[in-house]
Amino acid sequence: MVETGDPRATFRRGFAASLRQLRLALELIAEDVVGEEDARIDWIAAGPDGRAWIVLLEHGRADATLLERGLVQRAWVEARVADWRQLAPSLALRDGLTPGVLLVAAEHDRSTRVAAREAGDAIRVVRWEGDPERPVLAVLEPPPRARQKPSHAAPQLRSVFRTGLTDADLAS
Repeated sequence: MVETGDPRATFRRGFAASLRQLRLALELIAEDVVGEEDARIDWIAAGPDGRAWIVLLEHGRADATLLERGLVQRAWVEARVADWRQLAPSLALRDGLTPGVLLVAAEHDRSTRVAAREAGDAIRVVRWEGDPERPVLAVLEPPPRARQKPSHAAPQLRSVFRTGLTDADLAS
C-alpha cells in the first residue's frame, strides 16, 4: 500500500521556500499549530523586528472568512507570545507587538483586499500562482501610503445661493 501522506502538509511544503520571495524575511518558528477554536495555523513566523506573523494558506479562492480566521488567530497568538518567550528565550519573537497576518491564496475577493489595505501593514494579502509545489508569490496589497496633511489651508467657500430678493422686498 502506497502512503499518500497529508495533502495539506504537501501543499504547505511547497510554500515554505517560496516565502523568501516576499522580502519579509520571515523566520518560520512553528508549523501546523492548533490555534483558537481548534483551527489550524499553517505557520507562525518571526519578522526581523520580532513581530509574530500568522501565515494562513488557502489552496484556491479565499473569501473574507480567511481574513476573519487570521484576525481570530492573531488575537490567540498575541496572548501567547510572552509565554512562548518564557519557555524558549531564544525565540526571535518580541512580546508587546501586534502580530501580523499573511493571507496566501490563489485568489482573494475584493472585500478581503480592501479590508486588508485599510487595516494597515499588519495584514498582507498574497496571491500564489503556478505549481503548488513551487508557487510564485506576489503581495497584492502593500501597506497603505501614509496620509499626508495638506500643506495649505482649505480655501474659504463663498455662498453662491441667490434668492433674487432685494432690500426693498425685505423691508416691511
